[in-house]
Amino acid sequence: MLYAVLGPFLAMKPSGDVIAGLAPRHRQLLALFLLNPNIPVHRDRLIDLLWNGCPTNSARRNLTTYIAQMRQRFSPRDPGLSPLHTVEGGYLLSVPPESVDAEIFNRFAAQGRIARDNGDYHNAAKMFEKALSLWRGDALPGMRHVKELCAWAERLDEERRAVTEDLFDVRLALGHHREIVGGLAQWARRHPLRERPHRQLMLALHRSGRTRDASASYQRLRRALVDRLGTEPSPDTQALHQRILTGDTTGSAVRRAPARDITRRAT
Repeated sequence: MLYAVLGPFLAMKPSGDVIAGLAPRHRQLLALFLLNPNIPVHRDRLIDLLWNGCPTNSARRNLTTYIAQMRQRFSPRDPGLSPLHTVEGGYLLSVPPESVDAEIFNRFAAQGRIARDNGDYHNAAKMFEKALSLWRGDALPGMRHVKELCAWAERLDEERRAVTEDLFDVRLALGHHREIVGGLAQWARRHPLRERPHRQLMLALHRSGRTRDASASYQRLRRALVDRLGTEPSPDTQALHQRILTGDTTGSAVRRAPARDITRRAT
């Protein structure tokens, strides 16, 4: 089976055909299993997660029904061949390596960061682009009322933002400042309180001969931070602004950041 969480949830056969007939509760359960792949999950834990700590009187019976229905959807001819197994006290979903799109995203992102840290910016850009191409929208829409899935979706979305900005960094390092100014400006507008893309935009504008616009971008960021959060830009952002004003921006914009595994639940 293949599972897609980088957008609306999908469960697919190895052929790529979407498994039909999965109700919202089925998809939520599968997503919860993907947080614990190949690990037994006690039925009481599943009930607690699925009902956000407030199970109904029929929750245990409903869970048993959902599991049986999911097995039938997975393997209509023989539910016993389903990847969803009963174990003592609960259930286990067998998840082969790299059968979850988030896992593949994580691998590409890690490869991109290794290439970036080694100064191989062309390959880094290619890996980051492959990672981002897996996304089909915000992670797990329609599931965020389940608290555990909401937390996972937010982690996934944040990692997407981080990799997007990693790609901007390596493209700056490759000298593509003119080509990415428009995309950076749009990204900075979407995220008015994220300092990293504003620093990238300031640098791209300055290197494109638009120092006045770079300074104006800094001032917009500063006003947003002061007005909304009551704080000044970070020392890194302030220092970049000063270097732009003095024309000293020869250093690379690339910053190292550790790869994070977004297919596992945070502890």
